[in-house]
Amino acid sequence: MSTRAFLKTWYRPEVSPIIAVVAVALSGASYYVFRLARHQEVVWTKDNPQPWNKVEQNQTTKFINMHPGLTDKFKREW
Repeated sequence: MSTRAFLKTWYRPEVSPIIAVVAVALSGASYYVFRLARHQEVVWTKDNPQPWNKVEQNQTTKFINMHPGLTDKFKREW
C-alpha cells in the first residue's frame, strides 16, 4: 500500500519523456566532452614536447618574412 501511495504522489507519467530527453542529452554531451578530451592535441602534462612551445622571441617561424627589420626594432619587456 505504501508503494502505491508513493507512486501516486511522486510519479507523474507525463514527466517520463522529459527525463528521457534530458538523459539522452546528458549522455551525448558527456560522450562529446570525453571524445574531445582524448584527442591527440590535448596535453594533460606540464612537460610539453611540442616544438611550438619552444619558440624564442626573435625567432622567425613564418616561411616568408615580409618585414625582416621589424623584429629587431620591436622589443617586448616583461
